[in-house]
Amino acid sequence: MPETPATPPPGQPLNAFQQVIFKTLMFVLWLGRKLPDRPLYRTAFAIGAGLYLLLPERRDLVRSNLTRVVDWLVENDQATPRVRRAAADPRSMDRLVRDCFGHWVVTYAEAALAPRYGAEELDRRFDPVDPELSRLALSAPEPGAPGPIHLAMHFGSVDLSALYGARVGSLPLTGPMEFVDAPLARAYFERVRNELDVTIVPLDNAAAALTEALGRGEAVGIVGDRNIVGRGTMVELFGGPMRMPVGPAMLSLQTGAPLYLEAIERGEAGQWLGHTIPLRAEPGVHRREALRQIIEQEVRAMEQVIARAPEQWTTLFFPIWEDEREA
Repeated sequence: MPETPATPPPGQPLNAFQQVIFKTLMFVLWLGRKLPDRPLYRTAFAIGAGLYLLLPERRDLVRSNLTRVVDWLVENDQATPRVRRAAADPRSMDRLVRDCFGHWVVTYAEAALAPRYGAEELDRRFDPVDPELSRLALSAPEPGAPGPIHLAMHFGSVDLSALYGARVGSLPLTGPMEFVDAPLARAYFERVRNELDVTIVPLDNAAAALTEALGRGEAVGIVGDRNIVGRGTMVELFGGPMRMPVGPAMLSLQTGAPLYLEAIERGEAGQWLGHTIPLRAEPGVHRREALRQIIEQEVRAMEQVIARAPEQWTTLFFPIWEDEREA
């Protein structure tokens, strides 16, 4: 089965100094992958907790976003005991904000270490909430049918979600990615992301490449809880207005591809819990209504997953709600 060709735009070449730094980073990366991973994840979490003290503006943004989520969860009786304590006690809220920073740094550590895991290791470390549904989402489609769309979110381990789908699943996986402009950062992320066994396509021509991949029965992975390009559609998330990308739902309706929300929740260091939630419109409804139904299911499913561990939702590090942008 032919795979989607990678078509990243050419990046600016590294100068001599940047090449030295890049080679040093690659050596550190190589060395880190030889060491036990659990202590590395714990160290990354501790570094994030330190950044909580060093980045006051980012800390204030995270606290503001997290407070909105926590208050909504309490009001709607969806809060865990830890979230309820954070809503009632400033010190507990401080710890929850600090943990957001810890998970933020762990996300980068997981992206760097992820290629060390083979299929057997991933299978051993992942615990699917619904094993049968997870197996179905990763299975090859019937001959002539489109492949599945895996809709990820900036929650827990995004990169391990992609790696799990690529190495444990039976299908080639293609996904779009935003390319940064800074040459050194770009070179690093390209090297790390290309080791995840996912074919990366740039955002500007992603729709055509993803449609072609689905038509060949391959899988597509899209991160869709933050609007990066386009206007998106207005939804209510945790009680506030935000713009949600419509691309994944539109792609599903246009191609007939099954759409699943995928989220990888962290447990103990080096252990993960996999959430797979199907997103389906009622049969026979008009496309506009079908789109509305899928987006509504998507938003409610995201709330359901984030409620389990809001400190793992790294979208909290960015502006989220439209009413706060206008304030």
